[in-house]
Amino acid sequence: MAERRKTRKRKDEATVEQPTKEEYAVAKYLRFTVPNKKSAMYGNKVEYFIASRAVDTLLDSKWSTGEGALFTNRHSCENYLDRLLQKQIFHRSLKVVKTVGGEKDGKRKKEKDVELIGKQKEENEEKEGEGEKKAEGTPKRKKRLKLEMHDDQVFIDGKDVYVWIYDPVRPKTFIMGLLIVFGAIAVCLFPLWPPVVRLGVYYISIVAAGFVGSIIGLAIVRVLLFGCIWTLTLGRHYFWLFPNLLEDVGFFDSFKPVYNYEYRGSSDKKASDASDKTVEEPLIRQGESKDGGGEQDSESSASSEGEKNRQAEESAKEQENDFEVINKNDVGESQSNSDTDA
Repeated sequence: MAERRKTRKRKDEATVEQPTKEEYAVAKYLRFTVPNKKSAMYGNKVEYFIASRAVDTLLDSKWSTGEGALFTNRHSCENYLDRLLQKQIFHRSLKVVKTVGGEKDGKRKKEKDVELIGKQKEENEEKEGEGEKKAEGTPKRKKRLKLEMHDDQVFIDGKDVYVWIYDPVRPKTFIMGLLIVFGAIAVCLFPLWPPVVRLGVYYISIVAAGFVGSIIGLAIVRVLLFGCIWTLTLGRHYFWLFPNLLEDVGFFDSFKPVYNYEYRGSSDKKASDASDKTVEEPLIRQGESKDGGGEQDSESSASSEGEKNRQAEESAKEQENDFEVINKNDVGESQSNSDTDA
């Protein structure tokens, strides 16, 4: 069985044609000119491009002008790119969109939807966008894009994605490699350098070592300063010198701000004071209501007593007036009787 598999692999490798120099040149031009995007495919990072953009790039290239042009229309570009696909310069892939929902009852629900690139995908994305706009209060879903191999390996001018297999050395990478090699050789030849150059390199190395040492010393000093202030104040004062010194920021941003100070000692007292106030407020209100009720009762009793006294005084005055009228009548009758007797 193993021998049969080996023979099959050899036959498959033999059937694949090798690209020509011209095809390699076109593939290299596309590799560094077409807008590429990065994604993951079976756990590996890959770069892919969209078919329509590759066709547009070929129509704008030098092979589409002059006599004997390779690319005269989109159909010719499509046929040429299909030939490159068959020669394993790139391959056709599918986009796999994995949506991760929000947390519910401490568990995350994951849904995986495989969508073909094209009109169906655009319609599905529009529907999903409308549904997300209509749904209010629902957690946002993060979309993770991955790629899988397509069953039909054909180049089609459209929105299909194609993953690069051909990965030539970039010019920048080549230049960086040469510089590293020449730098290593120059360091090895340091004893042969002129004395002036060696002295300059010595002073530069001392400055660089002093700078690195000062950064390390500053980091140690800031930690010691924070520890001393924290222990002396019993954990109430937090003082950091250059708080962004060890953070993942730029060089100049690591020295901004110069210090950061926080006071965290009054949180417990504030909480206890707030609880005491909440307990005392209803008691004070109850006392105020009781005092207010007593004052109202005293005022009502005082007003009733005053009315009673007034009524008593008025009744006494009325009785006195009645007695005076009776006495006057008695005096008049006695006078009339004396006159008659006379």
